[in-house]
Amino acid sequence: MSVNIFLALLPVILGWIFFVTKNRLMKIIIGLCWLAFLPNSIYVFTDLINLINQWSRVGPSVRLVFIFQYGVLLAIGFVTFILSMYPFEKFLKASKWVKDRGGVKRYLIILNFIIGFGITLGRVQRVNSWEVVTAPLNVINSGFKILFTPELVLLTILFGLFSNLLYFLFRKKVIKYFSTYSSQAGV
Repeated sequence: MSVNIFLALLPVILGWIFFVTKNRLMKIIIGLCWLAFLPNSIYVFTDLINLINQWSRVGPSVRLVFIFQYGVLLAIGFVTFILSMYPFEKFLKASKWVKDRGGVKRYLIILNFIIGFGITLGRVQRVNSWEVVTAPLNVINSGFKILFTPELVLLTILFGLFSNLLYFLFRKKVIKYFSTYSSQAGV
């Protein structure tokens, strides 16, 4: 779980570095790294399957700890997902090539389906984000397996819908909370 938490925090950091970077080449490199690690933020929701699988193997006294542990993991995934996406939304709103707010929304919706694809790569095909660099052929082959398997395409769509729902329903509240908190803390 600690590795998943680290991987969920990484796109938050990369997203904000991407947003403030002025150098075009660095922005592209950081943006690609951000995109590769972005599905990790919301991927932690798929770890609920582990709770279900482990539930019957542990005693009643440990179950409360499990619920707390997974609750914290889900909260981290929820917050890191929104904080990872928001810098890209701000970038789109400030860019000259996106003409209207509807365009921003369309790009975000498409991005969430790309995230759904990344989640399927990780959960079903067991592809890790760093394999984009270390084993690109494996990533490509695994991607084609998803695209040519109707059940995995459906799973990808469901993950994309979940990502869109989560982001568009809660982003304003989460961003407002963190903006208020950071201004009170003097950040």
